[in-house]
Amino acid sequence: MTKREMLNLMEQFRVAYGRADRETLLRVTSDDFEWHQHAGAADDRPLGRVLEGIDALIEEIQWRREHWQDVKYENLEERSAGDLLVQTFTVSGQEDGEPFHAKAVDLYPVRDGLITRKDTYWKYVG
Repeated sequence: MTKREMLNLMEQFRVAYGRADRETLLRVTSDDFEWHQHAGAADDRPLGRVLEGIDALIEEIQWRREHWQDVKYENLEERSAGDLLVQTFTVSGQEDGEPFHAKAVDLYPVRDGLITRKDTYWKYVG
């Protein structure tokens, strides 16, 4: 894929993610898509949680809509590097009333024109 095609794929994924658009997400991701999150339950926080498939991704988006308030995504940058899409941004808001602010990196490997994984890394900011 060309860089332009890769970035177009990223845009389709980003917009569909924001809308929880299942059909588009299924169209731009592989059948074995996984989301490796930045954190997990208290006992496995360093390892992160792995969500398998688009239905699990949409469930997480719906959970966040219920538990996250005043969320702001800023400083978005997206790049293509070979068969990898890289997205950096800052995110802030509240989760169940507790404030959070983080610098984030998402890595998206691409295989056969489809996103296979969303690897999320957060660095919390004071």
